[in-house]
Amino acid sequence: MLTADIIVLAGCALFVILGIIVGFGKGLKFFTSGIIFGTIISIFVCYLIYGFVLNWQFVRDLLDRFNEWMAGQGDVGTFFADIHTDRIVLAVVLFIIVTIVRVIVVNIIKSVVEIDNVFFKIINKVLGAAFFFAVALAILLIVFQIVAWVGGETAANFAESLSGSIFRLDDLFANNPLRAVFS
Repeated sequence: MLTADIIVLAGCALFVILGIIVGFGKGLKFFTSGIIFGTIISIFVCYLIYGFVLNWQFVRDLLDRFNEWMAGQGDVGTFFADIHTDRIVLAVVLFIIVTIVRVIVVNIIKSVVEIDNVFFKIINKVLGAAFFFAVALAILLIVFQIVAWVGGETAANFAESLSGSIFRLDDLFANNPLRAVFS
């Protein structure tokens, strides 16, 4: 067992125990309602769905009308239409909608899983353990992605130090799913 395996095992165990103690409802609210985490989550969701929403015909028609209106405002309006200000407006509106939906969904989920009932308390603790394990895995993937961005000899030495891992951390580093998103 490598040192990296022990660190990952201890970190995941710590996060799972913390998830059992805190529970899913409070953990979800903590990770999604803060200004920093909540904004990052909203931006990430907007990044994932922006292209999909941009291709909706309804949205395209609205953006075309917005560009026509801006072009009719003179030279300054034409300039803003030419640099695709409509897409910036779409991104801002999408961010506001995603943030509102995120807050509503998190509050509903938190209210449901924190019902004062033995069954829901068990579900809250089990989901809390699973959620915090997922958070630990996400942190691990982010660390791996940062090392990959650094690249060069640092990444090569890091990959070499992970070879032979019981948890196959070397494969996880080489095939990090975050590379598809942040390449």
